[in-house]
Amino acid sequence: MSRAMNVIAEVKKLDLPLGQYVVIGSGIMARLGLREANDVDIAVTPDLYAKLRASGEWEEEERYGKIFLKKEAVEINPQLDWESYPTTAEEAIASATIIDGIPFMNLNELVRFKRALGRAKDLPDFIIIEEYLAGRARG
Repeated sequence: MSRAMNVIAEVKKLDLPLGQYVVIGSGIMARLGLREANDVDIAVTPDLYAKLRASGEWEEEERYGKIFLKKEAVEINPQLDWESYPTTAEEAIASATIIDGIPFMNLNELVRFKRALGRAKDLPDFIIIEEYLAGRARG
């Protein structure tokens, strides 16, 4: 659980405005103790992305024709709505699960997101999430 607490600490250090960002990827899985996360991926609104990029405090990395912002263990995703995944950052923020004051992409949305990415490394996460949700449903 110590790694899970790191996700919260890393995000809180950034002091991002609530309602303008959501932790995506394995962050919620780490926080729930389902598996560790190696970094913290965050999706932000276009306005916040522009402010962060203009600040000069972030290293820029181009991938998939988009510019991601990186600082230490945190990566800012420039947009969520790709061709294979139509959910916008604003929609993911609105449906976020709030844990310790931090908005995380809800697990059902996370499954849709990871399926859209189509990466082999995400396959074990589907099983972990489905087992977790099934266990919660049984109560």
